[in-house]
Amino acid sequence: MCAALVIVAACAWRIHDVNARAIRYPTERHGIGENVALEGGFFAEATENTDGYSLRIDGAQAMSYNDYVRTYGIEGAQTVEGLDEDSIICLTVTITNDSDKTSDQGGFSISLMSLVKPDGSGLMRVDTKLWSQAEPALAESPYAASTGVLPHTSYTTHIPLSAGLLTRDTLSDQASGGVTARYHQPVEPGSYDLYLSVMPTRKLVTFDV
Repeated sequence: MCAALVIVAACAWRIHDVNARAIRYPTERHGIGENVALEGGFFAEATENTDGYSLRIDGAQAMSYNDYVRTYGIEGAQTVEGLDEDSIICLTVTITNDSDKTSDQGGFSISLMSLVKPDGSGLMRVDTKLWSQAEPALAESPYAASTGVLPHTSYTTHIPLSAGLLTRDTLSDQASGGVTARYHQPVEPGSYDLYLSVMPTRKLVTFDV
């Protein structure tokens, strides 16, 4: 059976301030190259049904919008003049489904993944609009991508997270769809925590860029 990425529209957009959960849930920390079993972990609702799913972050690098399109864009994907600043962090992610569940029975709300610096600054979100340049099956809504793969297969994809896409000052605007990525804001070098789930255990992957 061939691996495939399946995108399902989620029911609703939900905002998560990952730091607000810091003292409420136990934390697991992982590194680049480790398979992280989700074990039912979720962002907002257990109905995400992640049992049997695992994720592995194979690499992380800062790059520009145009570099992402040139490197990973499908045929016909267009660069944009002037978007050459390293303003995104691109994660190479392998998603594995070791269960018998099909995409409508289980998956992972991957658009809710967040990157944050250890001091709580520099919040970044999955840029589904840019990601769709590499994954045309991606749902158009920037808030509703639920991702699954076929039973007993793995799939590797390249997920961009955009600097400036989400900040504490723009949470309310983001909820109404009023905030877009700022591709001229450079990525800050240093250590980042990637949140794969927040309940009942916070599962984090820590890496340097």
